Amino acid sequence: MPTGRIVIIAGGDINEPHFYKKLFHEGDYIICVNGGSANAIKIGVIPDLLVGDMDSLNKTVRKGILKSNPEIISHPPEKDKSDLELALDYATREKPSEIIIIGALGGERVEHFFINLLLLQVPLKNGINARIIDERHEICIAENSYEIAGKPGDYLSLFALTPEVKEIVTEGLKYPLQKGTLYFGSTLGLSNEFTNGTARITFASGMLLLIKHARCPLF
Repeated sequence: MPTGRIVIIAGGDINEPHFYKKLFHEGDYIICVNGGSANAIKIGVIPDLLVGDMDSLNKTVRKGILKSNPEIISHPPEKDKSDLELALDYATREKPSEIIIIGALGGERVEHFFINLLLLQVPLKNGINARIIDERHEICIAENSYEIAGKPGDYLSLFALTPEVKEIVTEGLKYPLQKGTLYFGSTLGLSNEFTNGTARITFASGMLLLIKHARCPLF
């Protein structure tokens, strides 16, 4: 059973496999979400667990991924939760030190992209840090404070997920907030910029969505 990090591989865009391969640490517990099995093969990692209804696996991918004999938790196609939410439910119950999600962005289904961001609340509510990562982005949700690494010129956007996020203090950003307030739907926190290698955000109440965009691809 996992005791350290859990990495969840979803079925979204994976354009630079070598970038993702470098994200994995020895001892990571790897979960593939249904069609994420094709991404695991592309990256060259072996999953410990497959979660989902398996409806996105063609015969070639199914044969390739089953060679490693992973545990399988199968769900019917008609269900009340997405495959990624089911994987996050499982990962959260295991109480890992952190959850990394890849393959959760891009594609043609904007509604999937949107809900994947909000699903970061699932581990957060259980005190577990979780991030969505791709070649240019790092995305998380925070409830009181957060520290995130970047490079000068990288963008960091802060969006309120509650009606108000109060007494926000930022450090390491071009346009600082000093006990400021962000409101749901406001663009005030859009596209701030790193001035050094770390940005720190603290606030008194509410919930923030943080999206880092690297000016240059990270690969």
